[in-house]
Amino acid sequence: MDMSNKNIKEDFQQLLTRLENMILIGMFQPRERLVENDLAQKMGVRRNWVRDALKILESKGLVKTVPYRGAMVRDLDEQEINEIFQVRVVLEKLATRLACENFKKPDGKALRKIADQIKDSYKRNNFEEMIAANVQFHNYITELSKNSTLIQMISQLRIRFHIFNTFAWSSPDIVDLILKEHEQFIKGLTKKDGKLLDDLAENHFSHSKNLYLIHLRARRHNFSNTNESEHL
Repeated sequence: MDMSNKNIKEDFQQLLTRLENMILIGMFQPRERLVENDLAQKMGVRRNWVRDALKILESKGLVKTVPYRGAMVRDLDEQEINEIFQVRVVLEKLATRLACENFKKPDGKALRKIADQIKDSYKRNNFEEMIAANVQFHNYITELSKNSTLIQMISQLRIRFHIFNTFAWSSPDIVDLILKEHEQFIKGLTKKDGKLLDDLAENHFSHSKNLYLIHLRARRHNFSNTNESEHL
């Protein structure tokens, strides 16, 4: 392979990864416009690179293109949110059950280290690092299932679940619950307590979902009130 072509592919992949991460950690909010010129200037790349990257992110369900408005971060309606949550909970329960069968003492130490990283990042208000460590924590458990199909399915759902992250981690009360439940995940895996892990799968991922639904309903209510005022 020509070295220049290899470097171009690597540079484009870096751009794609950076844009994806910016969406996943909430630097771009749902329904926020992604203006190609602005992004190209900000990231120091050509506009056609940004356009191609946005098309790939659209295929992943992170971006949508709206006629006459361009690309924006994809939002989800209430039905989609509930459907994704229902499927994810079932898959997460299966993953933790399988993880129990493969869990060993060193895995507990590894998860403890990641959990401590999440706490430390939160104390330092390093949102990006906190989100990345949280993803690492749950990925570690999922990978312990040693079921490649299951791992892939959960990974795809987690990408679609990204829009809840900003709302969950911006609430101190929810963060406190999440951090405590991470300890419970480690306890459940160590003791191979399937009932505890099932309950955690049901509750842990509901915090961010419920908080986002409150936001979604409030936004819909405000939009309705605005329209009514305009017609008075």
